[in-house]
Amino acid sequence: MEKLRLKQEIKFHLGLNILIAIFITIASYVHIPFGNLKACLIYLCHFLLLQFSVFGFVYIFSLFHKIFRILFPVLFLIIASLSFWVYTQDITIGVALIQATLEANMDIAIDVLSLEFILYLSVALVSLLLWIRKFKHSKFSTIKSPLLVVAIIGVSVFFLVENYKYGTLKRKLPYNVYYSFVSYLKKPNLKLKDVKANILTKEENLHIIFVLGESLRADHLSLNGYHRNTLPKLTQQKNLVSFQKVYTPLTYTAISVPQILTDKSINETKSRELVSLYSVLEKANFSTEWIGNQSLEKSYENIVNTNKSVTIIDKFHSVLSFKKQKDLSLLQHFSVDSLSENNKISTLHMIGSHWYYNSRINADFEHFKPIVTSKYVGASTKEQLINSYDNTILYLDYFLNDLINKLEKSSKKTILIYLSDHGETLGEDGKWFHAQEHKASKNPAMLVWFSDNFEKSYPLKVDKMKLKKNDSITTDFLFHSILDLSNIQGFKYQKEQSIFN
Repeated sequence: MEKLRLKQEIKFHLGLNILIAIFITIASYVHIPFGNLKACLIYLCHFLLLQFSVFGFVYIFSLFHKIFRILFPVLFLIIASLSFWVYTQDITIGVALIQATLEANMDIAIDVLSLEFILYLSVALVSLLLWIRKFKHSKFSTIKSPLLVVAIIGVSVFFLVENYKYGTLKRKLPYNVYYSFVSYLKKPNLKLKDVKANILTKEENLHIIFVLGESLRADHLSLNGYHRNTLPKLTQQKNLVSFQKVYTPLTYTAISVPQILTDKSINETKSRELVSLYSVLEKANFSTEWIGNQSLEKSYENIVNTNKSVTIIDKFHSVLSFKKQKDLSLLQHFSVDSLSENNKISTLHMIGSHWYYNSRINADFEHFKPIVTSKYVGASTKEQLINSYDNTILYLDYFLNDLINKLEKSSKKTILIYLSDHGETLGEDGKWFHAQEHKASKNPAMLVWFSDNFEKSYPLKVDKMKLKKNDSITTDFLFHSILDLSNIQGFKYQKEQSIFN
């Protein structure tokens, strides 16, 4: 009798996990560039670990038979509905998608319905209900079953893998649905201080363009002596200055961006209310706009929202997607406003040189070859990885050059500041990418371009800036430099930190 029950349990959970794999988990893998056989085997192991951990959680849930029969099909249908979009459009399951799903108006929700979507969900739900119904007279699982031990091991695998490398399983279906929902409910940890002072400026007709880059290290720019010509177009631009020695110890976006956009110093460790750069400028009647190609993270979302205008393009595809919009799409939402004499700051937030490098560029920019063919780092040589990375800089070169060409047509006093949020480690000491302790991740690229009209209006500021291009500075400079440049009165900032002082 016990053997028969165990056999029934195994049969039920095997079939159930096949359904979960088909309608949910495999969706996380279909768009991944596998590359060679080794990479395929690695991702197969990854999928098996994911599926094994899912089995563990599902088995323990099925111990509560009545609740399981009612609630599991509902959860299965919800997650399967999201996986459909991952299958078909490589949509990223993140906070933005959860927010859009929960807060969408009914007419918008109806618009996403299609025959394929309804058919997919119908097949998924009917398959699940038929399978559960087949075992309606037997228990799905029992506390005394040896499968419970296996299930506990499966659950343990999830936490062990996540402890070894954060996000390995959390960012895959079905776990990313849960964690995105939890993140959606969380309040931002960062607290902003209300700017109530009587702030003003006597400046007019000033337009500051701040381009916030991603994962670009300074020593891979040809302007800084790199052996490759990674900036062929910008090298021809006049009025362009490169700062080689910028430092930040904050080597991933979630912690670097809040520091860059506020009065927080890189050396601060104590928590306090911070001041948003945009809040100060708005008090001085600056027009503020944010145009981003990255989904907003909770750590800096409220800072971004202090802008008068916020536009996030392609917000349902994150850095994890292989169909993410390219950064040139940002320029479609940016306009050179020369008619008004009001001051303005425009922030363009790029996806930049974030891994997977090939996804950041068009085929036209695959100049350095051979390039990577797999997302699995071990499947590529160091040469391939660096070639693909350097190709993203060629794309940046085109992007910034195109932007500068637009700005040259403006009658405003115009300045462009490009700063990457952090650098990138490219094989040094066996390390790759960022979010780790290495000097290559702590030296972000920085460029400044200014119009002829700007130079005529601020010759001393331009001269002082040029003299500082070889100085060692920290990312603290941005907040204080922009306020100094804007000639802000009525708000205390550190003028000595300004590159224009």
